[in-house]
Amino acid sequence: MDRKKLLMIYNQKAGISGSMNDLFQCIEYLSVHGYEVTIFPVVPKKGLTCESILEKSKGEYDQYFICGGDGTLNHATNGMIANDLHAPISYAPVGSTNDFSKSLYGNRNHSFKDICRFITHGEPFSFDVGKFNDSYFNYVAGFGVFPSVSYTTPQDMKNRLGYVAYVLNFLTTIPGGLTYKKHCKITHDGIVDEGDFMLGLITNSISVAGTQPGVIKKSSLNDGVFEALLIKANPSPIDVAEMIAAFNGNRDHCNGVLTFQFKKAAFEFEDEVPWTLDGEDGGNVQNSEISVIPERITVFVPKKK
Repeated sequence: MDRKKLLMIYNQKAGISGSMNDLFQCIEYLSVHGYEVTIFPVVPKKGLTCESILEKSKGEYDQYFICGGDGTLNHATNGMIANDLHAPISYAPVGSTNDFSKSLYGNRNHSFKDICRFITHGEPFSFDVGKFNDSYFNYVAGFGVFPSVSYTTPQDMKNRLGYVAYVLNFLTTIPGGLTYKKHCKITHDGIVDEGDFMLGLITNSISVAGTQPGVIKKSSLNDGVFEALLIKANPSPIDVAEMIAAFNGNRDHCNGVLTFQFKKAAFEFEDEVPWTLDGEDGGNVQNSEISVIPERITVFVPKKK
């Protein structure tokens, strides 16, 4: 029989939930089910990044299998789009928090074997991707006090403590964090909003850094729009309490928070502002344009019952 060629990109430093034994069982399963599996490890110091691996593999594979955290998937998405690759992917979340997998698969933890079964017995699902200037993201772009926590938290701390690491690191930023303020003008789909904000999140997910804010729970991964959540600067104690409730999923709306959906938006600041894209460092940017690329990446998910 003709075997399907599958390229597996494996980031062994992404987290703690995968093991070499799981990996070998996955390769065996796919081989038995008609796949020819090629594996490349992610070793940035040796020049092996998702982007470079995908660039050199252009046109050679029928499917891609991304094993790593949300950051690994982010690099894979950027590599796919940069090289105009449209083959379907599979995503085995072996990172420390794996926000995006919660949107794809639900809150249940899936093993390597589960993901392999999605490849052989699941169905393809295409989700929207965000374009941030010349880069791309799958589920969140953010600025302000909270987003930087995801990429400033040491990897070994994430691996040992998981979501707790984010919380601990976030709590250490609170004293100065509540005074963080950036003035921003936002133009989105013919509407202009302007104000001082301590946090901005552009999302295509129901989970950000392990939390599920009520204001983004109605998000859909393929509706052609993203959700914006911006927390205004200098919140009152009552506002802070409402925000905490919102981030715990107990409120859909609260004072001091601006929310809207958009297909295209421009963010203009008075100076350069650090951004994060899917938990990765997005650089310091003064002006940014964010737009939605509808259903750009196709991933295998469980069949709907």
